[in-house]
Amino acid sequence: MLYPAVPQPAGSLVYELLTGHPEREPGELVFVADLTGELRVWPQDTWTAVGVDPDQVAQAVIGCWQVGEVTGLQLDDLSFEEARSLTRPAMTYVRGQLRSRLTIRLADIHRRWLHPTSGRQPGDRFL
Repeated sequence: MLYPAVPQPAGSLVYELLTGHPEREPGELVFVADLTGELRVWPQDTWTAVGVDPDQVAQAVIGCWQVGEVTGLQLDDLSFEEARSLTRPAMTYVRGQLRSRLTIRLADIHRRWLHPTSGRQPGDRFL
């Protein structure tokens, strides 16, 4: 969120929402809808009120990923409804199910990455 290609100060605000929640664990999956819900507990704040277009920030981060500036995973097996749940606060049940599935998938990918045959080099970081 702090890369030069990400619009500022929007990227910084999203970064603060991502990292500043007192109950958030490092490496936890966080969806835009989660941040939207957290933002709504602030008195009268919305994305528009704080000057952030989350879609624009997301597109900038995806652009950074596409050119190799940041690491990430492409998830081709998401259904349409699951993908929509990532941005809509009302879809908490679907998002919870997706979070569980992605957590298991990430654990599997991490285990494969840790295996000696993965091709990783000393000092490589997972994602």
